[in-house]
Amino acid sequence: MRSSCTACISIFCLSLVFFFASCGDDSKYPGYTEAEPGIFYKLHYPGESGKKAGEEDYYEVIMLNKYGDEIIFDSQLESASGTLFMQSSASRYFSVLSEGDSATFILPGGDLMLPGMPDTGTIEMNIKIVAILTADEVADRESTQDPDAGETMIIQRYLSRKGVVYAPDSLGAIILESKPGTGAKPGKGDTVDVKIHGELLNGRVFDDSESYGGLSFTWGEEGQVIPGIKRVLAGMQEGGTAKIILPSRLAFGPGGSSGIVPPHTPVIYTVELVHTR
Repeated sequence: MRSSCTACISIFCLSLVFFFASCGDDSKYPGYTEAEPGIFYKLHYPGESGKKAGEEDYYEVIMLNKYGDEIIFDSQLESASGTLFMQSSASRYFSVLSEGDSATFILPGGDLMLPGMPDTGTIEMNIKIVAILTADEVADRESTQDPDAGETMIIQRYLSRKGVVYAPDSLGAIILESKPGTGAKPGKGDTVDVKIHGELLNGRVFDDSESYGGLSFTWGEEGQVIPGIKRVLAGMQEGGTAKIILPSRLAFGPGGSSGIVPPHTPVIYTVELVHTR
């Protein structure tokens, strides 16, 4: 599965409405058709071209995946275009769809390979086939991608959904919320006790210091925390809190973090400066 970082596509805004049917009668999912054993789909809006993908083609798709009420993948917050590329031969059940179709699939979680995707349970996959492309067309798009510009587009899309406007600082960090403290600021050699809570823009939590007893480090030593957290703590006083969006250059960079945070991915952190001593 390969993600697109081309110019932002606004097709998703054209009122894609997806419905998740409840279990019930003999067909298991009323209104759904079985694409293959264990995988069901419902077509919501048909495309106009009728174009089908060949074995070597790629689908460009808008995708929103849910596990229960939890969103576990949202292409709008994964790439600048809001879409991703999926090879036809690796997306066998999409063969029931044509270019422009919108549908919901119900399938086992283990059938997909996405960060945070559970292996068990039932996944609701909401999909729109934006375009059917050749491998060369996909390669051309990916060769012109700009990761930094892509992150900016993703962050802007996130903020637009929230209905707010924030100006980033000179390195691209955005403070969403803050509460000033009343104690000391961290100084060189101080032991700093902080609480941090990190999540992706889709809401998936990847770091919570309370789950491992809090975080303490010596202020001024390199490599203790990611640059964005150090940057925001530098301006805080003991007792203060801040919620920030960090581009990857202030977080986990082009390599991501151990399969938990994908490469070139902006993150959200809530930071509390508990003590300086």
